[in-house]
Amino acid sequence: MSKTFYITTPIYYVNDVPHIGHAYTTVAADVVARYYRLRGSDVFFLTGLDEHGQKVQQAAAKAGIDPKAYCDQLAPKFQNLWTRLHISNDAFIRTTDSQHEAYVRTMLEALNKKGLIYQKAYVGWYCTFDERFWTEKDVENGLCPDCKRPVERLSEQNYFFRMSQYQSALVDYISAHPNFIQPVFRKHEVLGFLKSKELGDLSISRPKSRLSWGIELPFDHNFVTYVWFDALANYLSALEYLTPREKKVEFWPADVH
Repeated sequence: MSKTFYITTPIYYVNDVPHIGHAYTTVAADVVARYYRLRGSDVFFLTGLDEHGQKVQQAAAKAGIDPKAYCDQLAPKFQNLWTRLHISNDAFIRTTDSQHEAYVRTMLEALNKKGLIYQKAYVGWYCTFDERFWTEKDVENGLCPDCKRPVERLSEQNYFFRMSQYQSALVDYISAHPNFIQPVFRKHEVLGFLKSKELGDLSISRPKSRLSWGIELPFDHNFVTYVWFDALANYLSALEYLTPREKKVEFWPADVH
């Protein structure tokens, strides 16, 4: 049994009130966290909220209030639900926390200085609900392949992370660490994709002309950070300011996401 155990839930969108799906995943994580505490592990159990992005901006506009004020109204509803369900989380992160936003900007600066970020024009089908682009082969009958909502054709400048250059490294790492992705069929699914298809570069920005509610890029004030890049950084940023400083290295990497 390891001395430390780091478990996270997804961080939840605040475009609406919490529902049974949020409760389900959080209770499941709580059960695992309690089990490892009983076994003597030093557990860090993180949950929280994903508060940036187009869906949140649109929900706030519909409510007639500022996005941050909208998030401030929704956040207590999630926290109160966890209290009512006796969830034993050790920390609650919000991606509008100033410390998290500073951490994301630091990450972006570091990646940019290493030449891992570049700008190019992108043309594709965009799904507002999923906040992502799709290629021609993905879209059928003008609908998003995930949520089946209509997509729109967009052409815009964006910044990209050179994710493609890590394809071989990802295959090697996953192959060398058989428990990294569970269950096993998901590991095979990911490896199958990485071995048979080209891993493209990742769009990490959105122009302010289309989306203003996000973390501004430190090297271009006309863009905000793409919500998925911002959100996934929370699992690292939380260790920077929501755990004792001497513990942050011990907990990483997370044991269960």
